[in-house]
Order: sequence, then C-alpha cells, then structure tokens
Amino acid sequence: MKQGVYLLTLFFTLSLFAQETSLDNYTGSWGNNASWSGGWTDGSPAFLNLPESAGDITVFGQIKVGTSASPQNLTFAANNDGLDFTVNDTLIVNGDVTFANKAMNLNLGNNAVLIILGDLDMNNKINIASGGTLVVSGNFNKTGSQGTYTGDGNVYAGSFSGDAQSTIDDGTGEDSSFTIDDLSNDGFPEIEDFVNGGGTTPLPVDLLYFKVDSESDITLSWATATEINNDYFSVERSEDGINFYEIGRVDGNGDSNQEIKYSFTDKFVLAPIEYYRLKQVDFDGQFEYFQVKRVETDLEKEQVQITAYPTSVETGKVSLSSTRPFQVQEITVYSLTGGETKNLKQQVIQENPLNYSINVDNLPKGFYLLKVTSSEGQDFSTRLMIK
Repeated sequence: MKQGVYLLTLFFTLSLFAQETSLDNYTGSWGNNASWSGGWTDGSPAFLNLPESAGDITVFGQIKVGTSASPQNLTFAANNDGLDFTVNDTLIVNGDVTFANKAMNLNLGNNAVLIILGDLDMNNKINIASGGTLVVSGNFNKTGSQGTYTGDGNVYAGSFSGDAQSTIDDGTGEDSSFTIDDLSNDGFPEIEDFVNGGGTTPLPVDLLYFKVDSESDITLSWATATEINNDYFSVERSEDGINFYEIGRVDGNGDSNQEIKYSFTDKFVLAPIEYYRLKQVDFDGQFEYFQVKRVETDLEKEQVQITAYPTSVETGKVSLSSTRPFQVQEITVYSLTGGETKNLKQQVIQENPLNYSINVDNLPKGFYLLKVTSSEGQDFSTRLMIK
C-alpha cells in the first residue's frame, strides 16, 4: 500500500459548528488557503492550538504540513474532545504533532494514511478505523487515563513510550503496533523508504479516484495523478469481502506526471454482492492495495449447479460446467481404493465463465471422489473412474 491514495468521496454533515474540509483528490499545502474547501472560516489555515474556530477538520486530499527543510508542528488544543480530526486520504506532517488533554479525536478512515516525520504526543482518545495506517518516524508517546483504540489499522513508530503501545494493542485480539522496519514486511516498502528518507523519496502512485458503476455490467474506473515505476494494476474480486482473487490486469504507464484514466469491466459476476479492490504492482514486484468497493449486483441468490463429464476416462481431461458463471476455489480428488488425496487446483483451466477442465493424466487407475468448491463456498461431488 504505497501511499498517495486519493479517494473520491462525498462528505455531507450538519453541525452547529464551523467545519474545515480539504479539497478532494488534491495535492496541496496545509498552510495554503486554496487547499481547503471555501477556505478556512477564520481566513487563514491555523497551525497552533487547533482548532482556531470550533469545528471538525477533515482531510480528503493529500495535504502536506511543512517541509524537510522547514518543519512545521501541529498542536491540537485541550478540551475539544467533542470535535473530530479526520483523515480520509493522506496527511504528511514534517514536524511534531501534539494532542493536548482531551483534544480533538483522531480518526483515520479506510485506507487513510497519516505520516508524521517527527514525534507524536497524544493525551486523548485515538480512533483508527479499519484500513487506516499511522506512521511516526520518531517517538509515539501516549499519556493520561483517557484513550481508546478501535479498528484494525496499524501503527508504525520509531519507538513507543508511555501508554502508547499498550493502548494500541489492548483489546484488539492481536498486535497493532509495529516498528518502522515492519512496513516492508506488511507490503509497504515505499512508505518505509519515504519515512527513512525523511520524506525525500516519492510515494509512487497517487490515485485520484476509484469508483464502480453497476448500472449494467460492473465497470471499475480509476485515475492516477502521478506514477513511478508502475507496471500494472491487478483487479481483484471477492464474494465475501475477505478472500480476493485476480480477475484481470490493466497495464500501467511506468512513469507519469499527468492524469491517466483507467477502466475495467467485469461481465461475469458470481454473487448478489461483490467486492472489488485494486492492486498496483511495480516493475520490481513491489505492490500496494487501494480501497475495497462493495457492489450490489442484479444476480439472484441461487446455488451453482456444477456437472462433470465424462466420469469414466482413460487419459485426457474431465470437463466441468455450471448453470451460471463461477470461480473454482479448490478441486480435490479422494481415492476410493486407499490411494493418496490430491489437490488439482493448479491443473484447472478456465475455458470460459461457465466451463473448466482438469487434466487427469497423472492419476493412476482406480475409483475417485471428485470434489469441487466454488469461490462462494458451495461444494459439488461426483464419482470418477480412471480406466
């Protein structure tokens, strides 16, 4: 997940307070009034004792605070715990970030990235939603009795002190706090290089938007603002939102500094609800994932009816056909004469969305039970005889 993730999001809210919202799909500076929708209500973007005007602050583009040559600190004033500071895209702070006692709540949305090239000192609640990533190049310190951590986003820091690590890991069921070096292990080598390089290494692919149109066929469209070393995009689908598999590839454009639009059409949906995500892959094999999209299709809920033929063969292949498009998750043959069990998934050839074939040349003579599991978790079994 290399991090210039720009998500096209519509944000509507009603509030008695003023609110500051950055522009969508935008790369700009925190201190530039043009980076914010309508400009800041007090006329100039604030740095110290946020918020200057009582209101939520939401980031929808890639906003940068300070530079490596001229760091700028962000300080969130005390007694504003009724307000939220939300990052829904990418915020890069060249400097320290301080949340005073009961300051604004920190929220990182799905696929949001907050990179702090300095220290983070937090005394209030912390909320990182599923998919959010917080990276602190220096020390992450957490003090005070208040403080909760929700969601399954991860936190990477040069070091932890106070209650930071125990707050993050408490009640999550698994660790969510890691060191900077763990970024590569989790598939984020570009963020690691960016942080270790003090922000001088670019974040490779900036995604302007990723959206899905389901009026007829499922059409995915996205655009990039910049690309570095971009080999291709892998379009992945899932029927349960957890187990994804590739359904197509779209070539990237290597290096680019201009907007490039892409699209992919999925004509063979499998379930009433489908999930899609993009995987961007560099020429050297490094990759990142972008936001998951949930789509309701017009496919009625029905069982996949699979048939196999012929069920008695000497050599060659066995064909599988279904009543509607499906994906094979696993194919296993169980010997009925005491032989070994084999998983034939690697020998499956998809001829079209309704038909597959399996090469059975390597199976010895005997009787077998052939079990097919679709990506929806539905099973089909039949007897097979190798003569």
